[in-house]
Amino acid sequence: MNQNKRQLQKEFTRKRILQSAYQVYSDKGFGATTNMIAKEAQISHGTIFLHFPTAVELQICLLEQFGMEINKQLHQLSEKDDSLEDLLSAHIDVLIKHQNFYKRLIAESSFLPEQARYVYISIQSSVSLHLSQAFEKGQKEGHIKNLSMHLMFNTWLGLLHYYLSNQELFAPEGAVLNQYKEELVHHFINLLKIGEE
Repeated sequence: MNQNKRQLQKEFTRKRILQSAYQVYSDKGFGATTNMIAKEAQISHGTIFLHFPTAVELQICLLEQFGMEINKQLHQLSEKDDSLEDLLSAHIDVLIKHQNFYKRLIAESSFLPEQARYVYISIQSSVSLHLSQAFEKGQKEGHIKNLSMHLMFNTWLGLLHYYLSNQELFAPEGAVLNQYKEELVHHFINLLKIGEE
C-alpha cells in the first residue's frame, strides 16, 4: 500500500513538473532555467533532477508528449478516412490548444539541443505522414493537383508558421489561429484543387 502511495506521489510530481515546464517554456521560451520550472511547480530545484536527470531530458519528454497528442488526433481522423480539409482543421485545432508553446517551439527550434531538435523533426514527420496520405487520396480521386508531397506539406507549415510568427500583425490580441483557421484551411485547399485558382 505504501509503495502504491509513493508511486502515485512520484507520478503526480512528474506530471506537475511537466505541466510547469510546459507553462514556463510557453511564457519564457526554451532558454528558461530549471529553477524557474521548480518555482512554477512549487517544488525544490533538486526534485526536478530526481525525475529528469538533465534539462534536455525534460525538454525531450515534454516534446514527445506534445507530439503524441498531435499524432493521436491526426491518426484517429486518418483511420476514419476523413478528408484533407478535416485533417488540416484538426491540425490547427491541436495547435490552437498549444499555440503559445508551439509558437515558441518554431521560433526557437534551431537553438534546441540536438536530441530535442530530433523530437521536433519527428513531430513534423508524423504530421507530414498523415497529411500525405490525405493528399495522395485526393490525387487518386482526381480533385487535388499532382504536386510534390513535400512541397505541399512545407507550404502548409509555412502558411501556419508565417501567421504564428507575425501574430501581432494579424491578431494583436493573440488568437491568430482561432481567428484565421477557416480562412487558412479554405485558402490552402483551393491552392490544391484541380481547376481552382
